[in-house]
Amino acid sequence: MTSSVRPSRIVRHGSDITAVRADNPGPLTLTGTKTYVIGTGPVIVLDSGPQDEAHLGRVDEVIAGRPVAAVCLTHAHADHSASAAAASARWGELRAAAATLDRLEWAGRALADGEAMETGEGLRLRAVPTPGHSADHLCYLLEPSRALFTGDLVLGEGSTMIAHPDGSVGAYLASLARLAALRPGRLFPGHGPAVGDALARLEECRAHRHRRVAAVRRALEAGARTPARIRAAVYGDLPASHHAAADLTIRAYLAFLEETSFGETSSSISRRR
Repeated sequence: MTSSVRPSRIVRHGSDITAVRADNPGPLTLTGTKTYVIGTGPVIVLDSGPQDEAHLGRVDEVIAGRPVAAVCLTHAHADHSASAAAASARWGELRAAAATLDRLEWAGRALADGEAMETGEGLRLRAVPTPGHSADHLCYLLEPSRALFTGDLVLGEGSTMIAHPDGSVGAYLASLARLAALRPGRLFPGHGPAVGDALARLEECRAHRHRRVAAVRRALEAGARTPARIRAAVYGDLPASHHAAADLTIRAYLAFLEETSFGETSSSISRRR
């Protein structure tokens, strides 16, 4: 749900991480999408955000004339990427997963698994493929601090949408495990506040997904046979603004149950429209 507290548009997290919040609050974006300026120079701009000249202007203020090594993306969803072409023309080369560049049909450099980019003396930003929220999703690990930029895979509060068929519960759980194995410090999500206890938050997200899978299984066993009925059983009285995202995520849970041998019931429902 959207937070009632509107944080400052620009928040500095030490000398090498600054978050700039876009003015696009909503049910799925919380208080707005965050663009990060990372490093001490040359800096990296991560997730340039929606097409909003005022937002890009605030990012420019944070860059403050320093050289920019690259404009990176976590994934192709418009609230993170719509301004990327303009940002790249303004600041530097666009870098993202190959699938993200393909989806956007924009020129740029595809990042390999584990590829590191220098962003100041002794600082490296490393790309970590993390499908689940979307198939093209990347997180980024800042070394040596081990700050982890999680895009939409892990939000600062609440839970992210897993939009079937592009999103996958199985891939999401595997990505959480990969991130936990990195032993990150703080999490810097694309939406919501920074998270101090990274491992606890990753475990919270893992446990939440397993509870949801169990709830969908119980709804099926009780006779629910449409996404709408499953939604009512699993989420209760959900605001209408959340229905579409919930239904896509329910389809992802049904696909996961099918993959894990729950049987034909989940398979037939996941194919309904």
